[in-house]
Amino acid sequence: MAEDEHLSFEENEELKRIRQRHADLERKLEEYESRPFLTPLDDLEMKKIKKKKLACKDAMERILTLHRRKKNRK
Repeated sequence: MAEDEHLSFEENEELKRIRQRHADLERKLEEYESRPFLTPLDDLEMKKIKKKKLACKDAMERILTLHRRKKNRK
């Protein structure tokens, strides 16, 4: 995202950390999805991963929305 260049250091570091977490969760999810069979515990874990991924996405969007608001006030 081009907007990343204009984020404060703290916002940018937080965004990078969240993006990395999101990518890590995506890899875990892909591992489960590549399995031919899932146990009920696997299915539960996949649901937890999806919720965590969504939380990361929401957090990234909050940072970017806050940045856009600050930018528009100037």
